[in-house]
Amino acid sequence: MPDIKILEGGGFVDCTVTSTTVGDLKREQDIPTGSTVSVGGSNRNDSYPINDGDLVAAVHNDKTGGDKE
Repeated sequence: MPDIKILEGGGFVDCTVTSTTVGDLKREQDIPTGSTVSVGGSNRNDSYPINDGDLVAAVHNDKTGGDKE
């Protein structure tokens, strides 16, 4: 089981996961479909392997904005 650091709130926290790929990690951590997952500072696809010591951040942008006139 990989020991990773995952972004939570304002920093990275230690986390042990059973996931072996980014896709597995999305399911295990309930990361929404359509989220972008970065491992080691680069965006990765669902088949990218998860390894001990990885820094992982997930971003899900579901906000809309702008001025309505």
